Amino acid sequence: MANKKGHPTGQVHENVPGVLYIVKEVYDKKFGDSGHSDWVPVKIGLAYGDYRAGVMREKEHKTGSSAKKVTLCSFCVDEDTEIPTPEGTRGGVYEMEQYLHYIMGRYGWENVGSGTEWFAIPRVVADMCSDIEAAKTGADIKFNWAKCPELARAIAYAPSEKDIPALDESRTYKMSRGKKINTTRTESGRSKMEERIDKDMPRKHRRDYMLDRGAVSSVNKP
Repeated sequence: MANKKGHPTGQVHENVPGVLYIVKEVYDKKFGDSGHSDWVPVKIGLAYGDYRAGVMREKEHKTGSSAKKVTLCSFCVDEDTEIPTPEGTRGGVYEMEQYLHYIMGRYGWENVGSGTEWFAIPRVVADMCSDIEAAKTGADIKFNWAKCPELARAIAYAPSEKDIPALDESRTYKMSRGKKINTTRTESGRSKMEERIDKDMPRKHRRDYMLDRGAVSSVNKP
């Protein structure tokens, strides 16, 4: 698993809910046609908060580069989610991000660029991500989960935002760039009391879905 000290944002909040998003780079044809390559540069990033927080983070990554960035999918991660590591990890959005980075390394998909969050993955895996996202929003579409079952489970079985107590709309706060929910253990995030309440709240979703084996044949719709 990746070293937490190497997280590019410099912020590590263990076992808190949030949103993961996957974006790919699409290069301008003026610089050559990359549309026929079997490999796609993608980034798995996180936001310690709700989908609005994720959109803000995505926008930060989509500026300052000549390459167009397209979001393939985004999905929630609850706290105390069972992560299939050898030691048996229970974690949140940070731990899930680190696990998926680890999985990409195990598949031999190399880091690209100067950071640690961009990977060159097979185009068929990128297509799988966008297909699962489409299926979750109601499209009648098949997806090839076998290209990367671990990533397919993380996206397809992810809980709905409305079913995660920490992402309840009542936790929204205003900031200069808009509104969002912050799940960090900071002044603008969750209080200790809120965290204790959230952990005791019943869930509609399973938190051991990443331990499943076999076909990923369904999706958890938002």
